[in-house]
Amino acid sequence: MTRQVRGSFLGVGVLLASLSHSMVFAEAGGEGDQPLKLDDVVTLGERAGLRSPMESSVPVDIYGGEELRRYSSLGNELGEALANLNSSFLFPRQSNSVTSDHIRSASLRGLSPDQALVLVNGRRRHPSAVVNDNTKIGRGTNAFDFNSIPLSAVKRIEVLRDGASAQYGSDAIGGVINIVLDDSHEGGEVGVSYGVHDTRVSPASTRERDGETISAHVNLGHALGETGFLRYGLEVRSRDATNRAGLDQISPFLPQTDDNLAFQGTQTHRVGDPESDEVKLWVNTGVDTAVGEYHASATFADIETEGAAVFRHPDSNQNVREIFPDGFLPVTLGKNRDFGLSTGIRGVAGAWETDLALSLGRNDFQFGVKNSLNPSLGPDSPTRFDSGRFRLDQRELAFDASRNLPVFAMPSRLSAGASWRHEAFKSRAGEPASWLAGDHEFESELADQVGFPDIGSQGAKGLTPEDAADVSRDVASGYLELSTDFSERLRTTVAARYEDYSDFGGTFTGKFAAVYRPGPNLSFRGSLSNSFRAPTLSQSAWSRSDNTFGPEGERVASRLVRSDSAVGEALGVSELEEETARNISLGFTARLSESLELTADLFRIDIDDRITLSESLQDSPDGDVTLEERIGDLPGGEGVQAVSFFTNAADTKTQGLELMAEWEPEVGLGSLSMDLAFSYIENRIRRTGEAVSEMTEINPDFELVGVAERNTLTTATPERRLIAGGRWQLGAWEFSGRARYNSAVERVFAFASQRFSSETVFDASVGYALSETTRFDFGAENLFDTYPDESENANNFFGNFAFDPINPVGLNGRFVYARLAHSF
Repeated sequence: MTRQVRGSFLGVGVLLASLSHSMVFAEAGGEGDQPLKLDDVVTLGERAGLRSPMESSVPVDIYGGEELRRYSSLGNELGEALANLNSSFLFPRQSNSVTSDHIRSASLRGLSPDQALVLVNGRRRHPSAVVNDNTKIGRGTNAFDFNSIPLSAVKRIEVLRDGASAQYGSDAIGGVINIVLDDSHEGGEVGVSYGVHDTRVSPASTRERDGETISAHVNLGHALGETGFLRYGLEVRSRDATNRAGLDQISPFLPQTDDNLAFQGTQTHRVGDPESDEVKLWVNTGVDTAVGEYHASATFADIETEGAAVFRHPDSNQNVREIFPDGFLPVTLGKNRDFGLSTGIRGVAGAWETDLALSLGRNDFQFGVKNSLNPSLGPDSPTRFDSGRFRLDQRELAFDASRNLPVFAMPSRLSAGASWRHEAFKSRAGEPASWLAGDHEFESELADQVGFPDIGSQGAKGLTPEDAADVSRDVASGYLELSTDFSERLRTTVAARYEDYSDFGGTFTGKFAAVYRPGPNLSFRGSLSNSFRAPTLSQSAWSRSDNTFGPEGERVASRLVRSDSAVGEALGVSELEEETARNISLGFTARLSESLELTADLFRIDIDDRITLSESLQDSPDGDVTLEERIGDLPGGEGVQAVSFFTNAADTKTQGLELMAEWEPEVGLGSLSMDLAFSYIENRIRRTGEAVSEMTEINPDFELVGVAERNTLTTATPERRLIAGGRWQLGAWEFSGRARYNSAVERVFAFASQRFSSETVFDASVGYALSETTRFDFGAENLFDTYPDESENANNFFGNFAFDPINPVGLNGRFVYARLAHSF
C-alpha cells in the first residue's frame, strides 16, 4: 500500500511534531451535585493546570455524579442521564433495528456517534465492536457504549464542546467526553430502585404497564495510607421489554391468504425497548509508592438483551408452515461483554511532571436469534441460531510530561507526549444453519405467490465465512501544547499533533485557542482548529447480509460489502479514508450577579469526506446489466437484490449556538436553584460524491448518498433543544421539575416522508431525607404521558410501527419510579 501524509495545519504558525497521545487529568475538585459553576474546575481543553469555566478558552460542561443519578430515572442509564441535562447530547432509543436494539449510540453537537472521543479517567476508551448498520440515528457507526459504564461509579462527567484532535487524537471532531470515576477515600453507598411504564397507547387502544425495571448498586471506599484510596462497586439492572406496536394492516406484498388476513387489526409486532439483564463491576485506586503515584481503574460489564425483529406471517417466503403454522416473531439475542483497564505511574523528573500509563480494552458482542428459522432449510431448520460474533481490542502505551516554562518572561506551561496504540477487530461467522442456502421449495400454490424461500436465520441473518474478518493496525502519535499567560487578562493555547496509522498514513492537526478576561466576572473565548477521524477497523472490515426496502417499500435481500471483497471490487467500491474537519468557535462566560451565571458559544464545523453508508444499489429498468449478472456468481453475491457499502461521499457543514445558565435566587424558605441548557444546531450537506460506472451501469440514477442518508445527516435530529429545570430544597424535602423541548424532526424514505412536530416532555420528582444517611425519592419521567405524532400510513410499515423511533421524546410514554439510597 502507498503510504501518504495528509493534513492542513490551522491556527499555528509553526509546525510542531513529536510523539504521542493521551494526557494526565488531575483529580482535584469536589464531586459537585450542581450543574456547571463558573468557579468549578475543569481538566479538559488544555493542560495548563486546573482552570475554572470562567478561565477556560473552550466550552466545558461539568456534571456531578449525584446530579447525573438524580436524572437517570430509567434504571441508572448513564447516557440517558447525560441527555436529560445537556442539550447538545442526544441518546435516542432505537427499535427493531438488529444490533441497535442491543447497543445504543449517542450523539454530540448533532454529529455522528463516532465523532466524539470518550475518555475514562482521562484515558482513551475503546468503542463498541459492532457497527449499527440497520438503524436511523448513528447509521453505519460503531460508537462508544455509554451504558457499559456503571452510573454509580461516576464522580463527574466533563463535556468538551469543541474540536480537539490536536490535543486528544482521532474522533474528537465534535468534542471530548471524560468520565471520571469515584475516588472517595472512605464510606460507601447502597441503593435500589424500581420503575415501570404506566401509559395509555392510543394506536392499540390499550393501557400498558410494562418495562418493569429493577436496579441495585453498592460502592465502597477505603483509605490506603495517608493519601491513597481504593474504591470499588457492583451494579445490577433488570428491565423488561416494552411494546408500542400498532395494529397490523397486512402488507400488500404478502399473499392475501385467509391465514395472513386473519392477523389484520391485531398486534403482531413488538416495537420498543429490549429486555435486558446487566451486571457491572468497577474499581478505581491510587497510592503513593517509592517511584511515584500508582493509579489504576477498571470496569467490566456483562449485558444480555433480547430485542425483536418484524413479525413473519404464516404464508410468506420467510416462514415454513410445518414449524410455525401461525407465523412467528423473531427474538434477537445480544451478549455484550465490555472490559477496560488503565494503570500507570505519575511522578516528577526534575522540572517535569510525568505520567506513564498502559490502557487495555475489549468489547465482545455475540449476536443471535431465537424463535426463528432458515426458510431455505425447510422443516429441518433449527429455531435458534448463533448469527456471529464481533470483538474489538485496543492497547495503548502513553507517556506524558508537563512543566512550567517562561516564554519571553511570560508564565507558560509546556506539555508533550508520545503514545503507541494497537487496535484489532475480529468477526466470526455464524453457525452454518444461520446463512446456508438450502434446497427447500414451497408447494406450487404458495410458490406461485412468494417464489423461493428466503435464505438465512430470520431477524438476524448469520455472518458467512466471506463476511468474517481479522484485521489490526498500529497507531503512533505525538503532540506538543503550549499555554501562555500574556497578562492577567489574556491567555493563549497552541497545540499540534502528528498521528500515523499503519493502514492509511499520517495526519497533522493543530489548534489555537484564546481567552480574554476584561474583568473578574466576564470572559471572551475562541478557538480555531482542524480535526480528523480515522475510519474504525470495524467499519473497514464490516460485511453482512440482511433485508432492506425496495423502491416501493417491499422487503428485499441485501448485503453490506467491504471494498476488498469480490463483490466490492466488482462494483468499484473505494477504500475508506479519514474524515477531516475545520472547527471554529466564539463565546463568552459571564457572572451577571452573585446568583446568575451565563455561557454562550457560536460554532461551525466543516467536515470533508464524511464516512456514511451508501444508498442501496438495486436493479433499474434503465440499467445495462443487473446485479445478478454482475455479482451473482461471486462469493457472497448469490441471491442478493441490493448492495450497500461505506463511502467517503459527503462533505457537511454543522453550525449552531449553545447557551447555558444557572440561577440561584434568594427565597424565603429553603434553597432554590434553576438551570437552563439550549442548543440550536443546523446540519447541511455541502457536497456529495458520484457513483462510478460499475454502479451506474446497474442503475443510472444511483446516488452514493441517497435521500434517506441525506435525511439522517441533516433533519432526522432536532435543530433546537431546550432543557429547563429547577430544584427546591426545604428541610428534609426536595422538589425537582424539568421540561425538555425538542423541535420537529423528519423521516424520509425513498417511498415516503413525514415531518413530526415538536414536543415538550415534563419530569417531576419528590425526595425525602429519612435521616442524614438515608434518602427516598419517587417521581415520573414524561409525567403527562406525552407521545410523538403517530406515523402516517406510508411511513408506518403497514400499521405496525405506530411511532417512529427517531423522535427524541421516545415512544414508551410515562415512567414512574421510586429509589432508596443509604450512605455510610
